[in-house]
Amino acid sequence: MKTLIFEGVFHPQDAANSSYVFLPFIVPPGAKTIKIRYFYDKDEENIIDLGLFDPRGNEFLQGRGFRGWSGSAKESVIVSETWATPGYLPGPIYLGTWHVILGLYKIGGPCHYYVEVSLLEEEIKSSLALDFSVHPPKSSKGWQKGDLHCHTIHSDAFGTVAEVWAAAQRRGLDFLAITDHNTISHFSEIKELNRLGGQIIPGEEVTTYHGHANVWGLWEWTEFRCTSSEEIKKVCTVVHAKGGLFSINHPKRGGPEWEFSYDINADCMEVWQSFWQLNNIQSLGVWHSLLRQRRRVVAVGGSDAHPRLLKGRRMIEWLGFPTTWVRVEKLDTEGVLEGIKRGHVSISACPHGPFLEVNFLSGENVFYQGDVVTAPQGKLRVHTQGGAGLEVWLFSQKGYFTKRRVEGDDWVWEEEIDLAHHGYVGAELRVRLASENFEMAAIANPIWYEPWLEREKEE
Repeated sequence: MKTLIFEGVFHPQDAANSSYVFLPFIVPPGAKTIKIRYFYDKDEENIIDLGLFDPRGNEFLQGRGFRGWSGSAKESVIVSETWATPGYLPGPIYLGTWHVILGLYKIGGPCHYYVEVSLLEEEIKSSLALDFSVHPPKSSKGWQKGDLHCHTIHSDAFGTVAEVWAAAQRRGLDFLAITDHNTISHFSEIKELNRLGGQIIPGEEVTTYHGHANVWGLWEWTEFRCTSSEEIKKVCTVVHAKGGLFSINHPKRGGPEWEFSYDINADCMEVWQSFWQLNNIQSLGVWHSLLRQRRRVVAVGGSDAHPRLLKGRRMIEWLGFPTTWVRVEKLDTEGVLEGIKRGHVSISACPHGPFLEVNFLSGENVFYQGDVVTAPQGKLRVHTQGGAGLEVWLFSQKGYFTKRRVEGDDWVWEEEIDLAHHGYVGAELRVRLASENFEMAAIANPIWYEPWLEREKEE
């Protein structure tokens, strides 16, 4: 066994100069396992993240050598040929120069660090047994409900992929996106569960020090080391070129906030993260401002659940708070992502609803929320389930322009609408509280008038 030591002191200026520091080490013949431990002056002012790249490369956007990321969640990690600590990828222990990557998330003062890299000749194998039991898959079309943002033991939460998927099924969810931070080590478990009938979407939460974004639908790692708006734009472009979707996460105080420019071709925005009271009114405001700029950004929700385990492996989680409903032609990853891309999306407070949708009726044609239509006038139809006594608020580029009290648990309201005047029309379902306060119960994405939307290109 060979052990290498890196130690020193980081100062605030070091973090200002570069958010990431690479520590190189050479792996000689005979090494079958790499074990890394690190320690630093950890407190509210100092947070250092941990990751690893192998000799295949660590260049920005071309990090073929990515082998894992654990943020600040784990003080010790192992990478071997057949097993690795969750968050890291098992595989060949290549000869040559590897790099430990330290992310200087917060350096508030002099921060001592110590990194120990041990090269072992024996291979470390896992004794962890995973239960891949699943319920029979659904084959129906139409509205399906799921959660687009959650975490597992592969980042900073507890519970295996199988355990979290089982919890989602108990909640009554039809699909689930698992979006662990800056890693794809959970993908192998997702593939196995989906092979047995699971409906899990591969995802990665691109967790930068200036904002977070979810990437869905890719079976490969997405770059996260973005320090500027230009760099996050490049990542978004790469995601689209590979067929994935890019969603700006929780742009609100405590989200954490999105500090990059919004001048990015994002497909979606997480307008509702976790429980509504947690500053989601700010995210809603950001989304409305983009809509008024003729930006067709689809509103989605995500629990951002980080399950915790109690004694006896009893899991505490909040999956499905909120729930994202997607109208699909087929319940699988491609079907769900296509429905999101079309904007056929509603959000409700929990898996039990209430459910809200809007349609635009023009002659014999029926359009769904998210659709782009050319007919200037028609009839707007609002449908709610489980919303009796709540208020439907309609919004457009003119702002909120009408509201109506829901008169029953399965309620339909139709009204003539001048779509050309409004540009787009969507709906919210609110619980009226004292004064001007309200609790959001559901959000339906808008229907768009094409000539108004296309005017952005002309301008």
